[in-house]
Amino acid sequence: MQEKDKIFDITVTISDDELEAYITVSDKKDAKMPSVEFLIQKIQESGVVYGVDEDAVKHIVKNNICGKPVKIASALKPVNGKDGWFEFFFEMKSDNKPKILKDGSVDYSEYGDLPTVEEGQELVKYHRATEFKDGINVRGAVISAKKGKERSKIKGKGFTFSPDDPDMYIAKCEGKVSYINDRLCVEQELVIEGDVSFTTGNIDFQNDVHVRGNVLSGVTVISQRGSIIVDGYVEQAHLTAKKGVILKNGMQGNGKGTIDAGGDVEGKFFEQVHVKCNGDVHANAIMNSYIDSGQDIIVSGKYGIVIGGEVHAVREIRTNIIGNMSEVHTNIKTGVDEDIFALLSKCEHDMEECGNEIRKCSQVLEKMQEVLNKSPNPELQQKKMLVMRKKIECESQVSELDKKRQEIISMREKARDAKVSINKVVYPGTTITINGMKTYVTEENTHVEYARRGSGIIVYKIGE
Repeated sequence: MQEKDKIFDITVTISDDELEAYITVSDKKDAKMPSVEFLIQKIQESGVVYGVDEDAVKHIVKNNICGKPVKIASALKPVNGKDGWFEFFFEMKSDNKPKILKDGSVDYSEYGDLPTVEEGQELVKYHRATEFKDGINVRGAVISAKKGKERSKIKGKGFTFSPDDPDMYIAKCEGKVSYINDRLCVEQELVIEGDVSFTTGNIDFQNDVHVRGNVLSGVTVISQRGSIIVDGYVEQAHLTAKKGVILKNGMQGNGKGTIDAGGDVEGKFFEQVHVKCNGDVHANAIMNSYIDSGQDIIVSGKYGIVIGGEVHAVREIRTNIIGNMSEVHTNIKTGVDEDIFALLSKCEHDMEECGNEIRKCSQVLEKMQEVLNKSPNPELQQKKMLVMRKKIECESQVSELDKKRQEIISMREKARDAKVSINKVVYPGTTITINGMKTYVTEENTHVEYARRGSGIIVYKIGE
């Protein structure tokens, strides 16, 4: 009698993912446990040709295990490659928002600080993609592994690569470091440890300017391409920045101090100051100042007061208190004047005139070139250069006019929902103008908003 007639029933099963195989030896009357060699033969005949665990098979035979499945083969699992990744050595999540205190006022003491680095300091380490390794299933087929992807180099400015490690980004200069929108930037920052005064003279710097002390009367601080941060107080000085201006305390301008910014202007208070910016203005108090904001003016805090002077925002003014019980005259304006439509019309007219001039120049240049192609003419060539110069000048004017047109359109859109929101009280003596329409506050109003509807201004309770 052959061995197969004496042995138990044998069942080999393979997992659906073909990563494992099991054998079950079923009890059979008057049969005996087969040999290790016979079981391995049956395993191979079932299609399991890789990763067979002979020790597991021996264990079945030795211990006479039957009636339950035993794993006898395992695949070589694939090892996927890991994508390349960047390791940053500076604080990337620096809190660039001022703290709101319990009374609602804003604490600017730590606002605007970005990490600073020294020249040659390590910034970012790129870890290359790891190698991948294919696997083999129990049937002997290859299991393809995923290849790790390399990442593109970081773009930006102010950094270079370590001579010892081409994957290490290092600072090219001392300055502030940031990683925003996948761009790494180290920008030089001029830090004035003390006060800016007649002793130090005026400051005119390409990038950010950070004054650790105060800015005293009579001096000018300019950041041609960056921002200005002042830790102390600002007196009767002049601050001009391409981006924002952050005063961690405030400014007493004595009627002559000025701020001109391309971005936001923020500070604890502004008193007798002229401020003009394209962004928002944030403060805890504005007193007897002229403020012109390209977007919103937000005055917050326990008092959050605007009193005296003239305050204008294209979109919204939001504050707690306007004016006082003494009825100090305060001008509040939002939106734009009605003549913005005339400005837009004139801008479009000028663009059309320039466009006509460009077409005329193009026609003349084409005719001149036809003549020059037939015979050289130095005098005509000179005239052609003059026409070309005029055409270029007109094209430049069209570009500037189009930019101005877009700014006017943007301003008009912002002004569409212009309003004034007062969380606490507005006092008599206040004049409110919204998109050219004016109203006078003759009695105290609390918790109200002013907005223009049609040819008039309406007043309604906030939330209604």
